[in-house]
Amino acid sequence: MKLFCRPLPYAALALLSIAALGATSASAETLKSKLQTCTQYSDDTKRLSCYDELADNLKQHAISQFGQEQKTVIEGAPESIVATISSVQKGAYGKYTFVLNNGQIWRQTGSTKVIWKGGEQIELDRGVLGAFYMRKVSGGRSVKVKRIQ
Repeated sequence: MKLFCRPLPYAALALLSIAALGATSASAETLKSKLQTCTQYSDDTKRLSCYDELADNLKQHAISQFGQEQKTVIEGAPESIVATISSVQKGAYGKYTFVLNNGQIWRQTGSTKVIWKGGEQIELDRGVLGAFYMRKVSGGRSVKVKRIQ
């Protein structure tokens, strides 16, 4: 009986698993090289065994990181970023939605009154308990915001 193995679905599953775990690019490179090694086996049994070993390693990694996935992502993130407002849209209850030049979209959640327009440079700062604050680079009040995209 001949085994039929499709390398692409296993490779895609493994890459998605690493992405979901928030792995660093070094880990992703290691995984990529291991996946390429698996694809080079002409014997279906050896190739499947190689993919099974990778999948088991991913499962063990996921179990060891259980409950700390977000911590890994946050530890690697910057405390603040600077961007330029591309557009501003006034929404319900006088709160604004900001589209930034980096493609991110943020919505005002705080009640601070702001009068910002496109073209202004802002800084997004990380607060406590997962909060984020936006303020003009030139200074002034900050407003609590939430990333929506």
